[in-house]
Amino acid sequence: MNCVWVSVLLSILWALPLGTGPARVSSSRKAPTIYIAADAEYGGIPSEIFVRGVTNLPPKSLLSIKIYDFIGEGARQLSVDTTVQVPVDGFFEATIAAAPGEKFRHNVVCDIVFMPRSSPRQYPSVLAVVGREGEFLGSPKNPQAYQHSGEYYLSEMVHVP
Repeated sequence: MNCVWVSVLLSILWALPLGTGPARVSSSRKAPTIYIAADAEYGGIPSEIFVRGVTNLPPKSLLSIKIYDFIGEGARQLSVDTTVQVPVDGFFEATIAAAPGEKFRHNVVCDIVFMPRSSPRQYPSVLAVVGREGEFLGSPKNPQAYQHSGEYYLSEMVHVP
């Protein structure tokens, strides 16, 4: 009787198509080629916010990080201009300082931007990968790629709870 159950079970398993489980991801799926993913934390100290993230931008890419009071027209920058260089492993972090006379609080916005030709100036090795105008950043399919004055750039907006 045990042999019959084993045979039935094996028949069922062999009949199932391979790769239908949720853990199996098709190798033909392609995400945007370049991205920035980040998180920002306000720990109660009104003069600093900690930012950490990861990107597959080339090493030496320069990211501009700014903290704003909200998103949209009339928003005020609360931080000093901060630049972080992407290391070889792609993981970056920075402690962002408040601008003179400003204080951080909960529910502000952290804007992390990569611009190929604007300030800060990118290294030639970075431009070789992303394009002089950012044309290889994946626009219009990449949801983080935008265009301004003929230049494509990446922007990651992070809510700071």
